Amino acid sequence: MPEPNESALPQGVELTRRVDGQIGLSQALVNLLIDARNQYDWPEGTGSAESQQTVIDLEACVAALMNQMDSVNAHAIVQRSSDWAENNKKAHGAIVNATADSKGRMMNALNLLKNPTRIWEGLDALSGIPGINLVIASKVYRFCCPQTAAAVDRHASYFFNSLDIVSLDQGRAKATHFKKEWSTGSHTYSRLATCTPGYYKRNRQEFTEVYLPLLVRIAAELNTLHAQYTCAASGELRNWRPTDVEMAAYYWWASNGAR
Repeated sequence: MPEPNESALPQGVELTRRVDGQIGLSQALVNLLIDARNQYDWPEGTGSAESQQTVIDLEACVAALMNQMDSVNAHAIVQRSSDWAENNKKAHGAIVNATADSKGRMMNALNLLKNPTRIWEGLDALSGIPGINLVIASKVYRFCCPQTAAAVDRHASYFFNSLDIVSLDQGRAKATHFKKEWSTGSHTYSRLATCTPGYYKRNRQEFTEVYLPLLVRIAAELNTLHAQYTCAASGELRNWRPTDVEMAAYYWWASNGAR
């Protein structure tokens, strides 16, 4: 399997570690994120305006369902998130045909995700339900808590596994260290490793303890810099959320990086 950092980002795209320990963004990284978020179009070829409007509409739909939480609405949230994420047919089918017990577990998991101190418990609970893995669980979380959450998948994980943090002494370290595994026997692309409990726990910890705080910090820095992006659906300038950072990273890597 190739190393998770085997593809280089464009020159100058990096994070910096400041004297106070906080993370700063290079101008090249700022420009890349703004351009990629402006152009976000996935599935590719949908069109930026339509693609981004679909995300906005799903956020509104999930918010309405979250305000009337029960097992039926929890199931609807997971099912719609799975459909949007293009979960594989077998796994999506397991979600669509979830048992009453699984629907109840979905409701309990989503309630955990709303508590900032229990996110990892919610992800673990979701990931134990048939048809849901860590990637799909993170996408459900992203729609349940769009102001504070973000999803992860192979594209986003490759981007941040490849992103350098440059220290004051010019030392370099990678921003994240997600573990990968091959998804098919053809070895043409990889996915987040969750095939064993140990690999799952490692990547879930990387997600909650490293990735999410990093994206929160990047979004905050972009907003401090007044580096707004333009929503293709509305034409409006908008401030960044962690999920917008993830969307930009995802789209750039899906369009330019290793698959």
